[in-house]
Amino acid sequence: MNTREIAEHMLSTSNKYTAASLAAELEITARQASGKLFNIRTSKKYQTEQSKLPNRTVQVTAINGRKLTDSTMWKMVFFRMNHGGVQ
Repeated sequence: MNTREIAEHMLSTSNKYTAASLAAELEITARQASGKLFNIRTSKKYQTEQSKLPNRTVQVTAINGRKLTDSTMWKMVFFRMNHGGVQ
């Protein structure tokens, strides 16, 4: 999984993650999860809430200002198209 996919997952769950909890949930190594969390925390495209060390938790609150996941947005578009919204 790449950083964007992991950030989308984190946004969709609204959970706070440590490297260990993210690794367990996604079945990746803690080292990989730690690297992805670092990328998410330091990139300007991801908005996060973070706790302090030790046992830092990270929660993704938005991606490029978007507070809904891509899949949620597509569901809304399809729902509107199928129920008389968007033409």
